[in-house]
Amino acid sequence: MDGDLVGDGVTLLAEQLWPHVLTGPPDTLVDLARANTIDAAGLDLLVAAHAYAAHRRIPLRIVNAAPWVLRVLQAAGVSALPARTRRAEFATTTATTPTPRRNAAVVMA
Repeated sequence: MDGDLVGDGVTLLAEQLWPHVLTGPPDTLVDLARANTIDAAGLDLLVAAHAYAAHRRIPLRIVNAAPWVLRVLQAAGVSALPARTRRAEFATTTATTPTPRRNAAVVMA
C-alpha cells in the first residue's frame, strides 16, 4: 500500500488485491505501513477481501496497521497486525509470564 486507504488509494489497492486473491495464491500480504487512515470504502475492501480469503481458505495477512487503522479493522472483524515500533518490541520482550491457574476439580456424575 502506497498511502492512506481513502479515495484513489482504495481503488489502487483493489486493482492489485482482487486479482491476486481471486487466483488463490499460497499467501497474500497487505502491508499498511504507509496508511495512517482508512475510510468506509477502504474498510469495505479489506472486510470483503478478508471474508473471501477466509471462505477460500487462502491466507490473507494484513500487517503494519497504524493504531487507529488497526482499531477500525479489528472492530470490523478483520485480523491485522500492528505496526512494529520500538515500544511494541520492548513490551513484548519484557512481558511477564502470568501465574498459572490451579486446575479445577472435575466432578463426574
